[in-house]
Amino acid sequence: MRLMRMPAGLLPLMVVVVPQGPARAAACPATLPHPDGHGITCVNVTESEQPDRSKLRDVTMTSTMIFQPAGGAAVIDPPAYPVTVRVHLPPGYDPDRGTPYRTLYLLHGGGDTFDAWTAKGDVVARLRAASFDGIVVMPTGGLTGWYTDWAGRTDGYFAPKWETYHNSQLVPWIDANFHTIADRTGRWLAGLSMGGFGALKYAAAHPGLYSAVGAFSPGIDLRAAPAQKTISDSMWQSGAAIRWQDPGEYRVNKYEPGSIFPVPDPGVQRRYRLETLFGPRTETVFHGVTADDWPAANPAGLVTQGRYAPYSGKLALYAGACDRIPHTPDGTRPAPADCGYDTTETDGATGVSETVLGAYAAEFDRTLTSLGVEHRYCYTRAGHDWRAWQAYLSDFLTYASGAAPAPCPAL
Repeated sequence: MRLMRMPAGLLPLMVVVVPQGPARAAACPATLPHPDGHGITCVNVTESEQPDRSKLRDVTMTSTMIFQPAGGAAVIDPPAYPVTVRVHLPPGYDPDRGTPYRTLYLLHGGGDTFDAWTAKGDVVARLRAASFDGIVVMPTGGLTGWYTDWAGRTDGYFAPKWETYHNSQLVPWIDANFHTIADRTGRWLAGLSMGGFGALKYAAAHPGLYSAVGAFSPGIDLRAAPAQKTISDSMWQSGAAIRWQDPGEYRVNKYEPGSIFPVPDPGVQRRYRLETLFGPRTETVFHGVTADDWPAANPAGLVTQGRYAPYSGKLALYAGACDRIPHTPDGTRPAPADCGYDTTETDGATGVSETVLGAYAAEFDRTLTSLGVEHRYCYTRAGHDWRAWQAYLSDFLTYASGAAPAPCPAL
């Protein structure tokens, strides 16, 4: 099968390889106190020590929620598809320590998987520089799973339930197997690009699970034409795939009745694919025109419902593509007109870019401010790349810890 490339704005651009010691595998029962539970079955564990004496523990597992038959006879075999969760344990991690550890759930972007933050984001160095001594959980979220429980199905008649897996299965499983603060006060959540959308989506839906949220170059408004184009394109390019080698049955297309040929109308396909992810659409007036919307999944709508109020003082938003920064943003000022952000000029012809994401982040910031939700907002010149996301992560860790951060990253 020919591998397809993701649309611009989904794939990370820079690779940073994390040196590590030789990995060693162990049977799950020997390394974890409760390897099976909460709908999860552990398959194996591989551990490697990092130069700073921290450890990366890769847990391969199956979940009852990763893939489920949907709408017909599912072609996927086996349905219990193994996925890997990478867990970073700080230097000197002690499961018997008197004080349990804070946990950061770190979500990857589109076209990536669980290893992106270490292989490309140099996360171990970022954690060390920020003096973060907690546990970091980096789960698989599908190449383009969009951090949701799919309402529809793939061409192969199956669907992932990523939101249930991450929040109802993985979170309690992590608490059962590692020495964590097992309540919202001890859990942070952050992600980049598609993962930034996921972080905002999960935060709104699960305020009892997390206490601090960071969104780096996030997708924010599902009503925007560029967002809908990017999501639709991702559905036919990779759909529910977890690896680029996964076959065409993982994709999502609407077909002519009784035919093997897809419906040629891109508008029909776009609506079908987004409804596969988020369920039936509604219509709303958006910037003066009628647009499709999915209010239960749309951060731009969730914010107007007050769904981010529980994170007041612990919510951080970052985006780039500001044409010119006339002053150093300190995390409290709105983006000035000089940035050139304009949501009305993004017609969706080429999908989402950092310019589009920056425009909607600025709008999200203004809404949060109008509702009295205290938050940190940083706009930069940076692009949609790892240099920016590394800096945003460092800033977020400082902010979420309660320390007064320096001015926003000068990118």
